[in-house]
Parts: sequence; C-alpha cells; structure tokens
Amino acid sequence: MSAAHGDGGGAVIAIERLVAMANQIGDFFAPYPHGQREEGVRNHLRHYWDPRMRQALLAHFDTTGGAGLHPHVLAAAKLLRDEQQATRKAYAGPPPRS
Repeated sequence: MSAAHGDGGGAVIAIERLVAMANQIGDFFAPYPHGQREEGVRNHLRHYWDPRMRQALLAHFDTTGGAGLHPHVLAAAKLLRDEQQATRKAYAGPPPRS
C-alpha cells in the first residue's frame, strides 16, 4: 500500500484509501443527475477533505489519470483541478513562499 504525502512531506493516508473514500462519496451522489453528481463530489472534497488529502488525490489524478476512481469522481477531480488552476492564475499577491 503506498502512502500519499502532503506538502509537509509526511504521509497523510494511503492513496488506495483516498480512492476508496472518494468512490464512496461518488456512490452517494451517483443517483443525482449528470452535472449535479460531479458538482456534489467536488463540493464535498473541497469543503470536507483536509487540503493534504485533496492534494494527494489530485496528484494521483495527475500522475495516473485517476486510476481506480469512478467516472463521475474523475470528472469531479477534474473540476477541482481546474478550480485550483483558475485560482492560482487569478492570485495577484506576493509570490508564495517555498
């Protein structure tokens, strides 16, 4: 089982567990109409998951294409990724510290 790492370098949770958790959230929203189910998963990940968990899931999405994630959870991860990229581009403050 591989461990997902946050920005601090410490193991957050195994990526297999994050994928399973994301898919459980996806199962809850599966009966919703197309569009609402993806948005529901994205909202849940954004509001209720620790930022390190989100980053680990998105890193998995970026490196493996989201292996193991249900299709509507993949779509939600893409929405979350697109949202983060738009936020970074819109940031006009000083550069973030490394």
